[in-house]
Order: sequence, then structure tokens, then C-alpha cells
Amino acid sequence: MENPKGKKKRKRKGRGDESEAASFDRDVFPILLAAVAPAAGPNQRASSSDAAAARLLSRSPPEPPLSPLPASLVALLPLLLSSSSHSVAALSCEVMGAAALQSMEASELLASDVGVAGGLARALGSASRRVAEAACNAVMDLSASPVGRERLSGSLVLQRLLYLFSQVESISGVVGSRSNKCQTRVPVPNKWLYLITDTVVLMVNSCEVDKLCNLQPELVSKVMHLLYEVWSKVRLLGSSADCSNWKDQLQSRPYEIAGTIFRLSIDGACPGGLEPDEVRKSLFGQKESDLENFVLMYWESSPYLYRRKQSGLQGDLVFTALRNAFDLTTPDAIIESFIQGLVSCPAIASDELNINSFLHEVRDSLGAPVKYRQDVRVVRTRAQTSTGSGMEEHFFDDGIAFPDAAAFVDKCKDAVKNGFSIALRGMEFRSEKVAAIASALADLFGQPSVGANIYFSPPRSQGLARHYDDHCVLVWQLLGRKKWNIWPNTRPILPRLYEPFHPLDDLLDDSGGRVEVLHEGDIMYVPRGCVHEAHTDVEDGESEVNTSVNYSLHLTLAIEVEPPFEWEGFAHIALHCWLEEQTLGCSSGSINSKLEEQAPLFALLLHVAIRLLSDKDPTLRKACMVAAKLPSFSNSCPTSHSKSLRNRHMSTFIEILNKINNTCILKEALSWIELAVKGKTDEPVQWMSWLRHLPRQQHGDTAARRIDFCDVLGPFEELLNVFSSDPEQASADFTNFKSRFCRCAAYDDACKSFNMLLHMYRTTRTQYTKGMLGLHGRHRS
Repeated sequence: MENPKGKKKRKRKGRGDESEAASFDRDVFPILLAAVAPAAGPNQRASSSDAAAARLLSRSPPEPPLSPLPASLVALLPLLLSSSSHSVAALSCEVMGAAALQSMEASELLASDVGVAGGLARALGSASRRVAEAACNAVMDLSASPVGRERLSGSLVLQRLLYLFSQVESISGVVGSRSNKCQTRVPVPNKWLYLITDTVVLMVNSCEVDKLCNLQPELVSKVMHLLYEVWSKVRLLGSSADCSNWKDQLQSRPYEIAGTIFRLSIDGACPGGLEPDEVRKSLFGQKESDLENFVLMYWESSPYLYRRKQSGLQGDLVFTALRNAFDLTTPDAIIESFIQGLVSCPAIASDELNINSFLHEVRDSLGAPVKYRQDVRVVRTRAQTSTGSGMEEHFFDDGIAFPDAAAFVDKCKDAVKNGFSIALRGMEFRSEKVAAIASALADLFGQPSVGANIYFSPPRSQGLARHYDDHCVLVWQLLGRKKWNIWPNTRPILPRLYEPFHPLDDLLDDSGGRVEVLHEGDIMYVPRGCVHEAHTDVEDGESEVNTSVNYSLHLTLAIEVEPPFEWEGFAHIALHCWLEEQTLGCSSGSINSKLEEQAPLFALLLHVAIRLLSDKDPTLRKACMVAAKLPSFSNSCPTSHSKSLRNRHMSTFIEILNKINNTCILKEALSWIELAVKGKTDEPVQWMSWLRHLPRQQHGDTAARRIDFCDVLGPFEELLNVFSSDPEQASADFTNFKSRFCRCAAYDDACKSFNMLLHMYRTTRTQYTKGMLGLHGRHRS
């Protein structure tokens, strides 16, 4: 009979919960305890206790479920999971999984218990397939909640899972084989391999990358080999519409497996096996002074050709390693050697310094097929325009993806036979040798990263049309030869990364450019902003048979100067460091109490003024090389070249401070800020978002006045109010603030923060590079 009095009903329900828990402790707990108690003698087995416990566990969890779980059951689970009775251990895993699925609270409680996690890890290591399989299922069930995944990923469970997976002898049967007729029934053993794979993928992808750094390198290496084999087969089968059997068994999607490979690759050894000093010698010359001479005389100012002697190429380890990365026997073989097995390299934001955030953003697209323009271009230039340059014709449509790798390779071969060139981006993410060269070059020039593209062109052809780049380029001729036309940069301001390109000058004189023919081994430097074009050149009387000798293969190394690492960026960093060091009434040039409240706003205004000044001043656009790892900089006795470079850096910094102090740009800066506020969008101020990464000190209450560089519209409005209320006084105070900064900014403090920021950028870029190399199978080399 239904009781209409709700209070009494709820009270009886509460007593029922207590009664159920008491009943468990009275009736079930003793039997389970007996099952895990030591046997009476060394040769005796508690078979009856095990059987009784198994019968109880096979009926668990009870209906309705116990909530909360009895503390006595949670306390016993570590012992039950480690039971010598395979039935008890397996059924305990099943009970735990069922409880986790019935209650989120139970799932989080069990996953957070160190003893339970330890028992689960021991169950995963059981010699019994039944126990290990039940333990894998329990891990999957406990991972249904974010808390469960987080707790288990930080326990011994992950290490045990990886070891279990590494014991697989072969992956050949996990996902079948590519054929027109798929298997109609999956063998029972394969279901076990599917389960291990799914569990490993789930657990690894639940980890922050820093939690994976303590895994044993040998274990990770073996797991990576097996996972890559699984992923490769899944990708092959994925293009066959009638092969859906694996989809019913393997729950992990290809992009999820790709995410696991990426994560496990991040903590691997640095790629390449090429010493940075060997890279320097190969690119710039044997003497230490050769590189420093290049920096002083040519860097960001004029083209430079390093003509290599053919007799010396055989002993060049770096050049030989690069050539050996390709099959140079025939044009078709060359195409296959750098086009096969590619995956798309998704773009990472220039100021993204958290690899976990990047992985979350691209989690559904990792390992995707290459995309046209993003990864590769197949292009030729033919017709002339009014400016003298040709029009580009593309073989494929923009944005198209190529899921059928074999068909893509065949189409590229046909394109080359019809005069098209192949330009493949991101070689530093696809080749360990190129990655090592790019990393060494980034170190030498003190920049976050160096990009690398490979270009393959048929005889008598031109790939890209006449253009200029927003980055400096080193062109390395690997095969054949190519004729280059280069024009000097006619604009006083260097182009900057990520900014729109200007149209080419209509008055560009075709006969006024520099002409160079690059042969195998030659290296040419093209500064950013210099217009150039290149085409293959076949001399009279030379045959054009289908051999690689008449084709051109060259690598471009792009030294990309990110905005924080230009001299403008160094000025922003110096301002940040000076402001951070200010305290009330302390140190020379400190901000007095009157300006303390407005100091962060004036600093924000000065950041804008520096930015606007960089649009007019060439020096602020140039690369800042205070972190460059030039060889003589590390010597105990600096050379005249290194002293000259150090003095140049100091002089440049003083020159910039004088320009900031003497340039009246306040009105222009305020007008710019006013337009940004009226637009009510943060797009115009995205350039300053990288400032959020700079280190900050704690100075008591001053932290409250710090600016969030990802949300500056509010402070901009406050700044405008300051100037509108008393323009004359605000202008005088800002001028005083600016003068103090230009007089007291410390070069060494800025260098320290500059290096810290560079390290953060380089760390993320290196993690990305290792992850992409893993997806290209380079961990197997």
C-alpha cells in the first residue's frame, strides 16, 4: 500500500540503505574475506571459499545498486583483484566495472583508490587471459568519467597496460588485411587484441603529455611499433567500403590511434643523428668565422651564394644523409620516395605553447590524409603577365584531400610528366634528417623553428611564379641544377610573418636581377623581401630522356622570425621586464606613487606605440639574435667576430630606446586604440597576445593592476578615459613614464626573459615535430 506521507517514506528509504550496507557487511563480507585469507597450510587451497565468493560476485552488483559502495567492499577489492583464484579475480573486475557504469560516484571512488588501482594493475599482469581481459574491461568502464580517466592515467595501470600490449607477437591479425573480401568472422583471439588496443589508446589519450615522460623508453618504442602497424592497417582498410568487420571490433578510430602515437612520440630522442656543428660546416663553411661573417655581411640584407666543390661533397655527412633520404634513380622513384606514406600536418598557432591544448583542438583530424596547399602543391607557371611574371596553374583543386595514397602518387607522376613541379611543405615533420638540420639552424640563429620544403621539377619548367617570401630562405640543390633570378628588396621595411603580401612592383626590371645557376651541393641565401623566381635549365645538346639528371630537386630551409623574436619583440620584452621590476620608491628610475596606478595602462600604451613605430623603422623589423648559438659565443676566448656581434646587439638596443624616447607617436597610438575600442573586436590587437607568456613576478598589490593581453579592450577604454579627463596631465605623465623606461631598461634582464620565452617556443615546436615524425613512422628507423 502506497504511503501518502512523503517524510516517512524517505525515512524508510534511508533505513533501507543502512540495512543493505549492514546486510552486506554481515552476510557477504565474511565470505569474501575468507576467499582472500591465507590458506591454512602451504599445500591447501581454499577452494570452497573461492567458490562461494565467486558465486556471490557473479550475482553482483545487487539490484538496486549499493550507493554508496560499502567501505568494506572497497577495502577488500585490492585483495580480491589479486586473488590466486582466477574466477574471483576476474569476477571482481567485472563487479567493479559494473558498479562504475551504474554510478559516477562509484566510478570516481574506485578509480581514485590507490589500492584498487594497484590491484587492477596486478590483474592486468595476470597469466590468466580471462583475468587480464576482465581487467581491461574494468579499465574501460572506470574511464567512462573524466575523473576516472585522470586517476587511472596517473597510476601503475597505464604502465601495466603498455607492457601487456608490448607482449603481442604480431598485429597482422588484429585488423585483418586489405582485400576485396573481408573475413566474415573474427577469430576469438583477435577480440582480445582489439580490447588491449582500445584500452591502451583510451588511457594514453587521457594523459597530459608530461605524465608520459616517465615511461620506459624501450617499452614505449615497442608499443609504438605495434600501434603504428595497427594504424597503418586501419587506414588501408578505411578506404574500402565493404571492409567493415574491423569497425565492429576495434572501437578506436584512426584519428584516436594517431593521437596515441603522437603523444608517445613526444618524449622520444631528438631526431636525426646529425651533429649541429656538422650542419653549420655543411651550410656555411668549415671555419667558425664563416657563419659569423655571413651574419655580419649578408643576413637580412643581400643574397649570398656558397658554391660547393663537387669533390668535397662525398665527405659531407649532412649532404650525403639528405641525398640518401631519396631514391634518385629515376624521376618516378624520386616522387615515390618523398610522397608515399604522408599524412597532413595541421597548423599550430604561432603563440601556442601548450601542446595539450593543440592536441585537444585537432583531436579529430590527426593523421588525416594530406591536403592540397596546406601540405603540398603541384604547380607550373606559364603565361606572362603585365609585370613580367607568369601565372600559376595548379594541378589539383584547393583544399582537396588525398585518402587514396597510391592514386595520389600516380597523379603526381603524371603531373610532373606534363611540366608541373611538386612542392611539399613541412619536410622537417616528415624526415628525421631534415628535422635535425632545421633544429640546428634554429639554434644557430636563435629562432623558435626553421621550416623546410622540398621541390621537384622536370626539365624546362618553372614551378612557382615570381614572388617574395616573408622569411629568409636557404636553398640547397640536391640533384640537377636550377637557374635563379633574384631582385633586391626595394622596400625599406622587411616583410613580417602572417601579414598580407604587397603586389609586385610593376617597374621590376627583368634584366636588373641577379642570375645564378645552382648545381648539386650549392647553397644560396635569399633574404626575406627579395623577389625571386627559378626554373630548370637544360643546356643545348643535352638529352631529355627519362633519367633524373635533367630534373631538379632542392630543399629550402626557411628561417622564420616570429614577431616576439624581432627587435620589436625584444623592445616589448624589455618594457615588460622593466615594469615588473618596479616597486614603490625602490631602485633607480622606479615609478613613484602617483604613477603607480596608471603604470600598467601607460605600459600598454607604450606597447602600442612601439608596434606603430615598427611599421616605419627598419631596425625593429629585423631578427633579434641575442640568443643565437654561434660557435665562438660558447668559447672561453671570444673571437673578434663574436665581440663585434655582441657590440652590435647592445648598440641596436640603445638605438631602439633612443628612437622610442625621441619619437612623438602618442597621438597616433591613442587614435589607433580608439579605433580598436570602437570596433569592439580584439582582432586588431592579436599581435600582442604572445606577451601573456612572459614571466611575471609577485609584488604584493601590484599584481592586481596587471594587464591580460588576451583581453585588452577594457584597459584600452580605461586608458582613453584617463586622457579624456585631463589630456595635458596624462600626456606629461606618459612622457615621463616613457623617458624612465628608455633611461633605465636593462639589456641583460631583457635577454634573460627573451631566452626563457624562446625556450618555451622551442619546446612546443620540438614536441610537435616529434609527434609528426612519429605519425610518419620515423620512430621505426
